[in-house]
Amino acid sequence: MSDRWIEVAPRVWARRLKELDQTLGLVIGDDCCLVIDTGISAEAGFEYATAIREKTDLPWQVAYTHDHFDHWFGTSAFGESAVWAVGDGAQYIGRGDEQRTAWAARYRREGREEDARRIARSKLVPPNCQVKGAIGLNLGGRTVVLRQVGPAHSDNDMVIEVPDAGVLFAGDLLENGAAPSYDGAFPYEWPQAAEYLLSWKPKVVVPGHGDPADYWWARAQARDLAEMARLCAEVAQGFLSEEEALAHNPFGEAQMRAALDRCKALTPPPPEPQAAVAEPGPSLPPPVIVYDVLDYDIDMRR
Repeated sequence: MSDRWIEVAPRVWARRLKELDQTLGLVIGDDCCLVIDTGISAEAGFEYATAIREKTDLPWQVAYTHDHFDHWFGTSAFGESAVWAVGDGAQYIGRGDEQRTAWAARYRREGREEDARRIARSKLVPPNCQVKGAIGLNLGGRTVVLRQVGPAHSDNDMVIEVPDAGVLFAGDLLENGAAPSYDGAFPYEWPQAAEYLLSWKPKVVVPGHGDPADYWWARAQARDLAEMARLCAEVAQGFLSEEEALAHNPFGEAQMRAALDRCKALTPPPPEPQAAVAEPGPSLPPPVIVYDVLDYDIDMRR
């Protein structure tokens, strides 16, 4: 598959990438456009920016759906612009440095030296506009909604709603063609977030990876996320064994194991045992008060 555009609604585009089967987004208004995620490296971001200029010459703003590297390492190619996200700049830089080191090492182990170099030399651009709750962003003749959702796939998920077109850019809250990743996720909260973001029944749902799909596809995946949460809860409560959950889940053994491990990591440890304290003995019955018997001299002659 080569990189290509898919028009999901008038002036609303999904950019399908071969690398990681990723899906980026573009929403065009009358005055500016919104770029949704920017790819895995500065080079990937440059290719994406060049492709956008084939669609529009309007100024752009950028939105990050979350802080995983493949969604924002390409932003340096877009120059100075507003960059919207739920997480703050320090969080993005700290986690970005960790991910850059880890993925460069992974690519080198796979013999992909040039990919490792691309990530290593990509300049990290943290967000400069923080989203809390939801905001409406006026692009000129069209308002998009940037909405904080979660915790779910991460602790800083954000979706982008295009109400006039009935389109939802869901980031990695939903994936098409691959199982969702539970590394760093919140398995119990994730299905609740998915149900919430689908409550307005968008016509088109654009996942973070895979082809755009409709509301009913997204609803089915939300049910699968709920089943994963139920299995995790039943294992934690002792109703199911881990082996049963690994064998009977909608996404596969690797995802189930990751979800179970994540639930264990998120469960607070039991309280420290307290020093033994002697319990008081059984209560004694109240003392018996014995009254003295008094001798009364009673004159019965009266």
